[in-house]
Amino acid sequence: MAKDWLKLASEAYSTSTSYVDANYRKQWDDAIRMFQSRHPSGSKYLTDAYKHRSKIFRPKSRSLVRKHEAAVAAAFFSNVDVISTSPVNQDDQNQAASADLMKEILQYRMTKTIPWFQLVCGAMQDAMTIGVVCSYQYWKFREKKSTAYELEVNELGEFIIGEDGSPTYNAVERSEIIEDEPCIELLPIENIRFDPGADWINPAKSSPYLIRMIPMYVCDIKSMMDTTGRNGKSWKKYTDGEIR
Repeated sequence: MAKDWLKLASEAYSTSTSYVDANYRKQWDDAIRMFQSRHPSGSKYLTDAYKHRSKIFRPKSRSLVRKHEAAVAAAFFSNVDVISTSPVNQDDQNQAASADLMKEILQYRMTKTIPWFQLVCGAMQDAMTIGVVCSYQYWKFREKKSTAYELEVNELGEFIIGEDGSPTYNAVERSEIIEDEPCIELLPIENIRFDPGADWINPAKSSPYLIRMIPMYVCDIKSMMDTTGRNGKSWKKYTDGEIR
């Protein structure tokens, strides 16, 4: 008997969302509000009794987070080099060359294609504000298929002429690489769902399912429908009505 995967996915999402709303949603909301120098929901300063009284919020929460962000920035970026590598065996020339090569590759990626400074400071801000950081590491690859027409030639390199006296053409499929680089994304924790009974030390590995909600614009969805991935497949095509 085939399993109803859609039903299982719906039940997993419903159960995990109820667990998040009951245990974490208010804490996250209050933490973000205090970082934004706003009183948490349910505060007496938001009641009618304090309607005409001062609602000044002392930005202690934000100043504390900023202080730790500055400490992290100093610890990670006090040197010119983003990363330092060294061989295990200093006398092995192959290990030394490999360490130097790895350093140059990571140095290039973390300064050119990966916004490492913003990621580190943003992750620290999430850790201090929300209490947990979630990131997604992957290789971003996109290519676009196109058709080009080339003149057809024979074995001697001469153009082949058709019956009407004009040269003939061959249709050639070409691939244009749009993106091909490593990528790191900080994910909002409210867009992640896992089983309530998962191990709190490693929920991503111990949970029987892991749900990541990805908000997208309709134009981005249509672009993914027309883009071929590394596996040679694209997203399923739907009409505007079906997307709505």
